[in-house]
Amino acid sequence: MNLQNHLLIAMPTMDDDYFHRAVIFMCEHNDKGAMGLVLNQPTDLSLTEMVAKLRFMMSDDKVYPQDYVVAGGPVSIERGFILHTPTAQSFLHSYKISDRLQLTTSADVIDTFGTPNAPEKYLVGLGCASWVNGQLEQEIAQNMWLVMPADERIIFDVAYQDRWTESLKLLGIDSHNLSGKAGYC
Repeated sequence: MNLQNHLLIAMPTMDDDYFHRAVIFMCEHNDKGAMGLVLNQPTDLSLTEMVAKLRFMMSDDKVYPQDYVVAGGPVSIERGFILHTPTAQSFLHSYKISDRLQLTTSADVIDTFGTPNAPEKYLVGLGCASWVNGQLEQEIAQNMWLVMPADERIIFDVAYQDRWTESLKLLGIDSHNLSGKAGYC
């Protein structure tokens, strides 16, 4: 099964502190491996602060949203990944994930923020999560992740701290009833 354009939802027994209660949007999944962005770990860095650091504190008259940048994962933490809805404008390094979502790794998309050319919805992350070929499938078989089709509301509209619980609700699961143990009685 190709998991691109799906969400991974960490099971409560996830023993990796970084991925505890994580919700990950899967940007790519193929025979080389998989790559995604953690959606629910905001940093203390706002988009405005990030742009200021990118511009080396140069004066910028643009007004940027006060959204926070998320910690997209423990890999390539110095790189920016912008998950966004499509625009009429193309960007230097963009990858179409679905008809409704693109991933851009070039700063030219950030230049559109605060203008009419900006994507309708976007999420900015530093770093990503990645798996080598077969690793993610093994983790799913070990009951580390639940999988569901991507939901734009979860990605862009639900508060960071509520994304794990809301994802479970879409699956019909109450987080209080979720167990990491499986077996027969």
